[in-house]
Amino acid sequence: MIRIIETNENDGAMNMAIDEALLVIEKEKGFPPALRVYKFVPPTLSIGYFQKMEKEVNFAHCKELSIDYVRRPTGGRAVLHDRELTYSVTMAHPHRILEMNLLDSFHYLCYGIIKAIGLLGGNAYFSDREDNEISSPSCFAAPTFSDILLNGKKVVGSAQMRNDYGLLQHGSILYHVDLERIFYCFNLDENARKRLVELSKKKISSLSDELNKEITFDAIKNVLKRGMEEITDEALVPTELTKDEKILAEKLYREKYNTYEWNFKR
Repeated sequence: MIRIIETNENDGAMNMAIDEALLVIEKEKGFPPALRVYKFVPPTLSIGYFQKMEKEVNFAHCKELSIDYVRRPTGGRAVLHDRELTYSVTMAHPHRILEMNLLDSFHYLCYGIIKAIGLLGGNAYFSDREDNEISSPSCFAAPTFSDILLNGKKVVGSAQMRNDYGLLQHGSILYHVDLERIFYCFNLDENARKRLVELSKKKISSLSDELNKEITFDAIKNVLKRGMEEITDEALVPTELTKDEKILAEKLYREKYNTYEWNFKR
């Protein structure tokens, strides 16, 4: 059994807090793994754990566009969470998937997304190389071997971390994308920004653009459930956050993800 939890709209700090709370409580209470689907409201720039917020982010531009920001507990480069379905998978020790190495478990879980895109009519696949043509703070600017492509363009980006509790993997499935908006969020001069936007048009896209039809959050949610059930051979059972998960998420929000120390002291 896998829990599927839809938490709808939260800001960036709360979304990161819920992801961590799910993993901790799963380990402490012996709960089964969870697949969570959610949205960022307002749109949020999440930077990778090892990035420097002040170096990468243009706060004046973010304020102009009403875009929030938060540091993720996972690595990788920055992601603008806007018109996408964001998912997370939390899985506590012991579990058979945690016996795999990081990349194998990453691909295993992402096959559920590839299956989901197939149900929408697309032939998605993993990137087979590191794309070093673009040097950018943005995760979506340069596909890596762990990203999902459709028609040669990146439409899904994910990251995974492991700790003593287990595994957290989360990522973005784009149903629309605005490249100018993405790069406007970063500390780049105008010439560099324009160059990156033009280069990225060949490398980044969305499900709606590549499938030539309107894809919505709900459409992705429905096929993602079917894709994950097929890959894991386990039933996905709709549940809500428990009282303990909510309490811990609120605590992590106040004391970690919504603090200056977490977001800037790197």
